[in-house]
Amino acid sequence: MKRMFCILFVVLFCACVPTPEKEFIISKEDNLAEQKIHAAPLTEDTVSVPQSSANAPIGDGANGTPAKDSERTAKAQTFPTRWDEEAFLIREYVTLAIHADVETKADGLYPVVETRNETMSNETVIALLGQLLKQPVSMQYLDARTKEEWGRELKEYVDTVADWQAWVDAGRPEIEGHDDTDFTPEEIEATTAWYMEQIQNAPDRIETKKVSDYRSYHINETVSYTLEDGGYASVTACNDKPWRNYLQISDGCKSCGYIYYAYRHEECSKEGADAAMKRTAALWKETTLSREDAEAIAYREIERLGFSDFRIAYGEKAILLDVREGAADRFVATGWGFRLNRDYGGYPMIDVRFEPSHLLNYGDDDAFAVNEPIREEQIEVFVDENGIRFFAYSNPKAVTGLLNANVELLPFSEIQRIVKNTLSVCYPVQRYQGSADWQWSLTVYRVVLTTYTLHKRDADGFYEMPCWIVLFDGWQGRERDTQSMRMQSMIINAVDGTVVHSAQGY
Repeated sequence: MKRMFCILFVVLFCACVPTPEKEFIISKEDNLAEQKIHAAPLTEDTVSVPQSSANAPIGDGANGTPAKDSERTAKAQTFPTRWDEEAFLIREYVTLAIHADVETKADGLYPVVETRNETMSNETVIALLGQLLKQPVSMQYLDARTKEEWGRELKEYVDTVADWQAWVDAGRPEIEGHDDTDFTPEEIEATTAWYMEQIQNAPDRIETKKVSDYRSYHINETVSYTLEDGGYASVTACNDKPWRNYLQISDGCKSCGYIYYAYRHEECSKEGADAAMKRTAALWKETTLSREDAEAIAYREIERLGFSDFRIAYGEKAILLDVREGAADRFVATGWGFRLNRDYGGYPMIDVRFEPSHLLNYGDDDAFAVNEPIREEQIEVFVDENGIRFFAYSNPKAVTGLLNANVELLPFSEIQRIVKNTLSVCYPVQRYQGSADWQWSLTVYRVVLTTYTLHKRDADGFYEMPCWIVLFDGWQGRERDTQSMRMQSMIINAVDGTVVHSAQGY
């Protein structure tokens, strides 16, 4: 039903938008990007080539790197540092202004790197535990459940089925927010039997196991450790599904803690926040650690752990909380939270953890060329004066090769056209009011040429591809550049002009 509604919305929306200057593209079929990636790196045309290698290929193999006997030098690709256009009408009730700094690489060279997903190994997890935590004296499985806990889950399932049956008996009335999932008798019987089996095999209470190191840890477990200094630590590592490939270590937490950022504290402290959010916000404490000192600690520790090729993309004052099931959150430490991404050749760092703007209408699912959703590799840390207290590594990737040392990018004039065309065609304005009271003023305020993970077309693996990240505002009632809002962004493949959706792939 939801899919049918979305398709209907798209059909209605597309019927009332103007014809674009050019067709709006989210996936090119001409393989232009692949052709450019596997071509020779862009070099200076005026540089002479020795006679001995004049007939030799520019690339010394499939990776497209320059031949060793060539004297060609890489050509720096330059772009403007500022883009300004005064407000102009892009369609009825919608104006667009552009006042943006344009950030690019200092050396003007744009490599494309090939990567693939890497499964988190048990050896990797154990090695990181030994480097981040003091020696343990005992461990307890947090994901194990007692007979009583399984019994509570069975009761919740029985209550859910009873609620569904009452809804069916009442003639399936329309109730906002009601889950209309159907249950078959066979499914109910099988699920109930499964719960009964779990209850029968579960212990009456969870035992604590004595340990002297981390070798007893096995991936796809969640455990709590008591450390030799009397403190606590919790660990979760998963690699059982493509979207569950991560490691999370909390130092000072009985249950896996999390970073609570300054912007969230501000949001949760507001009058409209619910009681639970306000209780968490009340735990906030300011740090005396400076941003510069915190960054130095983070880089020192990350390098010690073997991640020296990661750089900070985002940072904020933060506190670490112990999130214990069945108990109130407990304050652990105050410091700084950072997100780090892998550096693929000195590209500007920008935190694009949010989806591209949900206010951009990308069409229905059939319009995408999709392998699977893109999941960005990232490290998230919390640091205080003692070092890393929280470490989360998700979606690890292995670098498999340099495909092009300097791929040819589209001219900036073409990127400008794509930005304006996309915003004018795909920004859905609430037209149902039918009056000028719903005037929308969009502003592009930052443009960054960085690298972004894109799927290789119809193949396993990824391109770390030069992409333009375009940030804009215009959502009524929200302020620009605050971390409390979803940043409105557009991602454009700098090689072929494809508008990318991070949840859908390339």
